[in-house]
Amino acid sequence: MSQVLAAFHDRRALQSALHRLHSAELGPLETYTPQPLAEGTSPMPLAIFLAGMLAMTASFALQVYANVWAYPLNIGGRPGFSWPAFVPIALENGILAAVAAGFFGYLIINRLPHLYEPIDEAHAIRRASRDLWCVAVRSDRTGKAQHILQACAALSVEVLPE
Repeated sequence: MSQVLAAFHDRRALQSALHRLHSAELGPLETYTPQPLAEGTSPMPLAIFLAGMLAMTASFALQVYANVWAYPLNIGGRPGFSWPAFVPIALENGILAAVAAGFFGYLIINRLPHLYEPIDEAHAIRRASRDLWCVAVRSDRTGKAQHILQACAALSVEVLPE
């Protein structure tokens, strides 16, 4: 199975090619673009929020358990459930968990670290993050993919080795 990479000048040309490639059912497609093609929702904000709130709640509950039930100390007449003392530590633990969830979630969603892919050697991919709109087709039928991409007026079409 080899890969065909095509570059286009603008978004409309790429979307037209994507539509034709989808209808031909050649195989999986990957796009490399300077801007997102479609606005979608990410699961990251919800995951970060839930991780932070869960860690903050768990940290607060652990402090309440330790200071009220497991090992209560009477220091200067202070009540056992002195919640203002628990808030800073719970907040910091929540922030730590939210940051960790964001960092690892980013790596997981973007399938990183991905150190090398043969497509990195293509000439068009070097400009994909600046001004070219690229699509890569991984298929056994590279001839048909090349024909469709050339019919869509691609700037360049490259067949990449495996």
